[in-house]
Formats: sequence, structure tokens, C-alpha cells
Amino acid sequence: MVDVCFGILMELLKKRKVTAAYLAEKFEISTRSVYRYVDVLSANNVAIFCTRGRFGGIQIADNYRLPAGLLTAAEQEDIFTALSLLKAAKPLADVEKIRDKFLAVNTAEQIGNLVMSTDKLMVEGVIGDGALYQNKIEPLTAAIDKNLIVRIVYHDRGGVISDRLIHPHAFVLKDLVWYVYAYCELRKGFRMFKISRIEKLSVTDTVFERKSRAEFTPWNLNYNKTSESVDLMFYLNDSVRYTVEEWLSIECVKPQNNPDFPYLATATVGYDENLISRLMSFGGNIKVISPVKIKNALIDAATQLINIY
Repeated sequence: MVDVCFGILMELLKKRKVTAAYLAEKFEISTRSVYRYVDVLSANNVAIFCTRGRFGGIQIADNYRLPAGLLTAAEQEDIFTALSLLKAAKPLADVEKIRDKFLAVNTAEQIGNLVMSTDKLMVEGVIGDGALYQNKIEPLTAAIDKNLIVRIVYHDRGGVISDRLIHPHAFVLKDLVWYVYAYCELRKGFRMFKISRIEKLSVTDTVFERKSRAEFTPWNLNYNKTSESVDLMFYLNDSVRYTVEEWLSIECVKPQNNPDFPYLATATVGYDENLISRLMSFGGNIKVISPVKIKNALIDAATQLINIY
């Protein structure tokens, strides 16, 4: 119940006005339940009101905000850094709800400051040599803080090596991979640069003008976005139940009468290169039922490992 109440509150804070049908579909509950949750929020001093008619809906007062004085700016920055570290150490962790809460708490100006926060960013739990990552991140952090242009030697995914001048704005973490989000003088636009593909870098003395918040939004970028989705179904046991629930949500995991795999997970997920790796990480604690192409991809990946070892 708490998760749904919080989710409804976040939707109202982001959109200000929504319909009961929208919330019912998003949270997979009945419209009657939606109004029950709205009553709970209202009883807890959240300024919500409902209007009827063609353009009616559930609305939150324009001046309502979550208490903004709960944490200092320094504490908020530490939390954002901690969220990044949590995602690095535990890639299946869902930090979106926490981030959304901060977006709701802070004003637009405060949000801009938090987005760009890179103070004392540490790298742990990454694949590869952590020291090498740190040797790149430390100068990039300084460049971001001081708005300094950086010269990099970059290897793209096609193997092409190029010398570029970039204006770094922020770090982005996606699926346990670190990127620096920067304006590229060569391409005349913002790009994601995978830190592991940067061969060399040097921070120049030239200051660049940081783009305004309205000109870019790092965590709304759909880089590497998959255009294909699949209806995934698999059995799982107790040892990975909570991890799968964090990934797919609790509603997608149901108990079943099977002593070896007492739970069944069903969800529509993006089909990209990360899906097979994620499923492989569960080892023998899951058994994929459908679709067939996912089963075949797992068999191929397992066969390759067997052939290597």
C-alpha cells in the first residue's frame, strides 16, 4: 500500500493533474482503489482534490511540495553519489523512486545543481581495473566542476579512433557502465562517451559555457534504447525472488505449486544485449519458459562458456 501511495503522489507531483483511469492502469489497480489511496493521502495532509467532467481528474495543489528542508544541499549531494555507488555495486537496484522524490522536493534551480553534482565520485564494483577508471574520473570531475574543455582520444564501437574536444557536463551510469555526458565539438552536439573507451585525456585551461538545464536532461536520454520488447516468462526460486522483484516489480512475481521453482515471473521487458547477461547472472536459480528466442540465446551463451572452459 505504501509503495502505491508514494507512486501516486510522485505522479501527481510530476504531472500535477491525472485521471483515475491513468493511475489505475499504471499501478494495475481498480479506479475504486485509486480513490481509496487518494483518501489516504488526503488524510495525511496532502492537498489533493478531484474534479468531475470532461476535463476533470485528480489534482494536487500547485503550491504543494514535499518538505524541502529535510536535508542540506551537501547531504543531498552525498545521497546522489551514494545512489550512483549503489547502482554500480547492485545493478538491479531500483533507485528511480528515490530520484523522483528528490525531483519533487527541490525547486528547478536546486534540481539543476543536484543533477550536476559530482563531488567525490568514487568507482567501485566496476568490471575492469577500478584504478584506471579513477584516473579518468578524477580529472573529468575537476573539468566538470570548473567548466574546462577536455581533449580525449576516443575509440568508438566501430573501432574508429578520433581526437576530440569535449565539454563535460555530468557522469551517467547505465547498466553498470559509466559514461561522461559532454558536448562534442567534432559532432556539434551532446554525446555519451563510455569512459572505458577513452584511451587518453587531458584537461585544458579553456573554459566552456555550460548549457542551460533546459537544453539537456542527462537521465532522460534514450541512448542505447531498444526498440524491441518481449513477453518474458520464467520460473525462479527463493534465492533470487527479491532480486527479481526489484527488477520487474512485486506484481510480476507470483507463487506457484512447484517445489524446485516456487515462483513464476511474467513481464514485458526490453530485448537488448543486457537482457541475456542479466538472466545469465541468475544462474540455475531461474528457468526461462518463453519466448523461445530468449531460451535459445541463453543456450548459445552457455554453450560458448562450456566450449571456452
